[in-house]
Amino acid sequence: MDTKRGPVMITNEQKIIIDYYENIGSAIKGHLVDIVDGPIVYNFIVKPGENSKLNTIKKAASEHNYMIAYSSKQINVQIPKETRQVVFLDKLLKTKEFKNTDAILPIIMGVDTFGEIMIKDLRKLPHMLVCGRTGCGISVFFNSLLKSLKSAVPATECKFIIIDPKGADYDIWKSDKHLMCPMVKLDAKAAVQKLQEVTELIDERYQKLQNNKVKNVEEYKKKTNKKDMPYIVVVIDEVADLRTSAKKQTELCVQYVAQKARAVGIHLIIGTQRPDALSGIIKANMPTRVSFQARTGVNSMQMLGEKGAENLLPNADILFSDAGRIPVRIHTPYVEC
Repeated sequence: MDTKRGPVMITNEQKIIIDYYENIGSAIKGHLVDIVDGPIVYNFIVKPGENSKLNTIKKAASEHNYMIAYSSKQINVQIPKETRQVVFLDKLLKTKEFKNTDAILPIIMGVDTFGEIMIKDLRKLPHMLVCGRTGCGISVFFNSLLKSLKSAVPATECKFIIIDPKGADYDIWKSDKHLMCPMVKLDAKAAVQKLQEVTELIDERYQKLQNNKVKNVEEYKKKTNKKDMPYIVVVIDEVADLRTSAKKQTELCVQYVAQKARAVGIHLIIGTQRPDALSGIIKANMPTRVSFQARTGVNSMQMLGEKGAENLLPNADILFSDAGRIPVRIHTPYVEC
């Protein structure tokens, strides 16, 4: 009888489990509760043991470019899949969660590591600073946010101002009814002028609130039943380029808008490839942050105030920190630009 046996073949899923135990399982010293298959990562749900130490777990995860989410009761070790699924915005727009949301200005951020849709209300954020290197997907992400708003809020109630220094990623909006004015492209001086016009509009709107003895745009609409104060979303794709040409004016405008615009229904979404080039003034007034993959832990610290973004996947993968809260990992959707 021939007792020779060929090599044992293991599946990719089995290899992932083996890698987990070899690379980080021993550091956690806990009980593996479940493995949940997400669109981009496997979620290893672990109940830590009595002798588990979070710092040791964090170090082990960082060494192997894994990311973890944790609470007092469990740890989620997120291990990238060999073949990732694409998250399509059009599919998310059709979900009951988005259609039935009670958010005033709903934006689809993407899905979490388990594949659950992540919807935020821009009215509550109320501004967002987004950082990511070239090619990570910032422009696609911005377009997905704008398409979310377009799908949920009519043009009479929400307008866009788009400042695009690169001049190539927002042409789909050039004749859209949601666009409040012609897009500003490749012109730093015109971009700063547009921001100054926004600050003047803020003052005009505050005067309307004062005249009608109300505190915010919602109270104004309810009391007057007028539609002369639509929400406005100002998108700046690369704010660092504006600072190069007009640093002082840019910072003054961004600071003014960030501090005063929420009550009058104006919101900023700002992107940059260079978080180190942004001043403390801009960062202090934009506490809601999004970071795509960072080159180093230092870059992650500059953006989020903590490490972690350096372990994200190369594109369509973010850490979202809502007004300084613990960052949450989200896979951003794909949309035709």
